[in-house]
Amino acid sequence: LGPQHPSTHGVFRLRVTFDGEQIIDVEPVFGYLHRGTEKLAESRNYVQIVTLTDRMDYVAS
Repeated sequence: LGPQHPSTHGVFRLRVTFDGEQIIDVEPVFGYLHRGTEKLAESRNYVQIVTLTDRMDYVAS
């Protein structure tokens, strides 16, 4: 579906519903990047969590 920016690879997916060549509905599905971040954050304080998310990806921070 169209051109995509390289930075969005693996960040989310789009569920697209078609009727022939016409797009009927688009539903973004997030949560595919850095699964388990919440579990890592459970044992850290706020400053450590910010540092962790900044190092993982700009989308996650």
